[in-house]
Amino acid sequence: MITIHGIWFDGRTSAKIKATCRVSDNGALRVTALADHRVLAALPLVEVKASSRLGKTSRWLFFPTGEKFETDDNDRVDRILNGKGMLPKTTLLHRLESRWRFVLGALLILLVFFWGGARYGIPTLSKTIAFGLPASLDGVVSAQTLKWLDRSLLGPSRLPEPVRSRLIQVFTPLFTDHPDYALNVVFRAGGRIGPNAFALPDGTMVFTDEIVLLARHDDELLAILAHETGHVVHRHGMRRLIQDSILSFALLAVTGDVTGSSELFLGLPVVLTELAYSRAFEREADQYALNWLHGHGVEPIHFARLMRRLEEKSFSRETSGNRKWTGYLSTHPLTETRIRVFEESFPVEP
Repeated sequence: MITIHGIWFDGRTSAKIKATCRVSDNGALRVTALADHRVLAALPLVEVKASSRLGKTSRWLFFPTGEKFETDDNDRVDRILNGKGMLPKTTLLHRLESRWRFVLGALLILLVFFWGGARYGIPTLSKTIAFGLPASLDGVVSAQTLKWLDRSLLGPSRLPEPVRSRLIQVFTPLFTDHPDYALNVVFRAGGRIGPNAFALPDGTMVFTDEIVLLARHDDELLAILAHETGHVVHRHGMRRLIQDSILSFALLAVTGDVTGSSELFLGLPVVLTELAYSRAFEREADQYALNWLHGHGVEPIHFARLMRRLEEKSFSRETSGNRKWTGYLSTHPLTETRIRVFEESFPVEP
């Protein structure tokens, strides 16, 4: 006979009764209260189900009428189950988690799975979802984003009307070449975000007064617009937003913390406008801009020159202690390799 000490739950109330569970050699199981020795259950062992062993956590014996018996004596539970041939189907998890090679192997597989999902799976899924979303959703997201920006960060443009009209004329070839995207440009005073330009999912392009004043040639702004058009055509804004949402939900599934996911949706306009594009997205938008500029006889060096100027202004802001916003480069990571592609596309005239 094997005796196990534990706690008895009747399945109807929250009462706990200290009890002993005895299993005889013939497989008869009897549970008795420790205090008054009254019989709480008596039945064959084969009618009882046992929880799997996992580390040093408590084990449960489940009775057919809803009662439960909890014990920390894992070894004796295993002896009982092993004697009746019930051990293999209840201890597989324990066997796996007790061997370091299985634990490390499972951890390695999990890491590879998450890496592969983050590196390839989520971007592919995000792209599929983004291109499948209706245009009306782009309009809603863009309108909310611009409304939030106008209320919180941006102000009415102070550029003279002739300047804005001239730039719209300069931008017209890009608009004409993309009739399906309803491209349009709006001007705003940048305020804290400084010299900046970004594209909203519905094709609305926001140019701040600061980036217009920083430009020394209209083609510099046209090159920026071509780059932003690349983001619109390839749906980078929505794709990145969807990627971040999927990652947030994955984090929720692993940690159970709903705070991050709820904040993502509540602050969607902020996320969309402060989004730092990945290098892959930047290269894709760069190539789109290069192709369009070459096709229309505009020297790509204009893009590089304005980028250099933005880089200098960004550096001066950081050294002066204002690091919250650094303008265009805060959302469009710049690399020397990228800028050289534009500088070397056409020879620079002396």
